[in-house]
Amino acid sequence: MPAVEVWLLGGPADGRITHIEVDDDGSPPQAIVLPQSGAYLGARDHPSQPVQHRYLRCAGEVDPPIFQYDGPLPPDQ
Repeated sequence: MPAVEVWLLGGPADGRITHIEVDDDGSPPQAIVLPQSGAYLGARDHPSQPVQHRYLRCAGEVDPPIFQYDGPLPPDQ
């Protein structure tokens, strides 16, 4: 699947450029969800599950496309 570079603003991926898959006509998605695992403090038998974070594409034609942080998703989504 083809990909484009996108710019991420806010959240755990702030200021990063990453590759995002595009649809058949070459358009980036309206939203992307990125898993993010953090640093773990204290002793545990196993690490916590990664948190899913959502980024929404900003309006307008920008190159590269810009996605703004929308916040973490609830664990059940």
